[in-house]
Amino acid sequence: MDHGGDEEAAPNSKRAKLAVTGSEDHLSGLPDDVLIHILLKLRDTAFAARTSILSRRWRRVWSLLPEIHFSDATDPRRIRPALAANEAPAILHLAAVAQDASPYSVAAWLQAVAPRLSGDLIFRNVIHSSSTSEERGGFELPCFQNATSIRLSLGFLGLTMPASGVFARLVELSLDHVWIYSPDLLTDVISSRRCPALQRLAIRDARCMGNLAIHSGSLRQMELRNLKGFTKLTIHSESLLKLELSDLRNHQQLTVAAPSLEELTLSSCLLGGQGLSLLVSSISAPQLLVLKWKKNTWYPKYFGLGEMTHLRCLDIDVFLQYGSDDFTDDTDFLMDDDIGFLMDDIVMYNADTLMLLQRFKVIHKLNLRVDYLPCMRANEYLPEDITRLPDITFLSIVMTAHAHSFGACLFHVLGMCTGVRKLALDTPGHFDEVCPSDCPCGQPPNWKSEELMLDCLQEAEISNLRGTEHELAFMERLFSWATVLTQMTVTFDESITESRDIKEFCQKLLSFSRPEVSMGFFVCRHSEKILYVPVD
Repeated sequence: MDHGGDEEAAPNSKRAKLAVTGSEDHLSGLPDDVLIHILLKLRDTAFAARTSILSRRWRRVWSLLPEIHFSDATDPRRIRPALAANEAPAILHLAAVAQDASPYSVAAWLQAVAPRLSGDLIFRNVIHSSSTSEERGGFELPCFQNATSIRLSLGFLGLTMPASGVFARLVELSLDHVWIYSPDLLTDVISSRRCPALQRLAIRDARCMGNLAIHSGSLRQMELRNLKGFTKLTIHSESLLKLELSDLRNHQQLTVAAPSLEELTLSSCLLGGQGLSLLVSSISAPQLLVLKWKKNTWYPKYFGLGEMTHLRCLDIDVFLQYGSDDFTDDTDFLMDDDIGFLMDDIVMYNADTLMLLQRFKVIHKLNLRVDYLPCMRANEYLPEDITRLPDITFLSIVMTAHAHSFGACLFHVLGMCTGVRKLALDTPGHFDEVCPSDCPCGQPPNWKSEELMLDCLQEAEISNLRGTEHELAFMERLFSWATVLTQMTVTFDESITESRDIKEFCQKLLSFSRPEVSMGFFVCRHSEKILYVPVD
């Protein structure tokens, strides 16, 4: 059967739909820049190319687009023909997702786009393999003289940086899931000489054998996460303002000299264990305002932390309320999959954290995370080691209590910072069981009867309350301790959906309060806070 007539009718039918009246095609009569603007909204180069069947007028328009998008997993061999067909004076944006791309196929289209790109490059290689970090061969990145942003997630392909050329306009460079060949070339490329405008640098989940040194006079933000095989890491930057270092456990030497640095995050970088005597770290950041210290141990003998006289915010985790001699199965919620802490490690960790805390006499804001074990099998009260806290104006506590009573711990902590003016307490987590009646979580019991003078506390924000008896007991004591409290905001956990339960809990809190305290209640619905007004 002859279907030729049907094939001819299909384009004509589509063209007819473009007409507002009669058979006249008003859309095709629009100027090129308007049609280009319309096609750019599609954010899909393959779909834009298919508009060429609408009429002769459309056949060339898609090739004038200054942006190329391959949003679905694409055969990388399709990218180079799309570049060859593109007639735009410059490519302002190229985004592509490929599946199991080979080094050769990626190198081919990168070479083609490098001289034409005057904007952003985003490429992600999705791999399907049980061993995701195995080496898969590599390629050399061409020099992008006019690119402003390069973000590559390579599925652990190997990458060699170009030995020559200047990335004159590059502001952002992000490398993810990559084997870095010749780290000395990476050091050279990200220097001020070859990346004079670079402001944001991120290297995540990278593998390498060797040293990495970063010297830049333009960088503002930097993130290094999960770098393996790097022996020495050196960062020198007079312009750097924000630095995030995480999962850097295998290095032997870390040196940071950043005289303008304002915010520093150290997470799982300094851990006890074998090879500690080889680890030497030195951080100099005299203008630091915010220090986030996560899952690190601190050994002053090996870790030089310079003066931080301007520090205003210290963010620390994690303290444990009670311990047990055998709880490795209970600590998965605290650690990465490949780390297990024994009891002695926890005690040592807390001691190291306290030693860091005691370096500071005055801090505007202290962010403290307190984690409880889901099952407590011993009466070792770890926070007794906390004997002094800095003078604090704003205390923020994340209390992961796992249905346990946290009144004793908060009584102890608040007793060491009675000058606090603002308190933020967050109790996240979901639990189905309550702790047993003989659980030691409420010990020592003096918090239920002894008075605590929080005569500077004016504002309190309590989040993720569920209306448990443990929470009510603490809230009643808090109102008793905070004699000058003027404002309290309570946000209920999203799991609390019954209006009757919320109303009952609000009424109990109001019965603890005083007329001069302004109380505000909120409920969470789909991660949005909604004002709740209890009605009699």
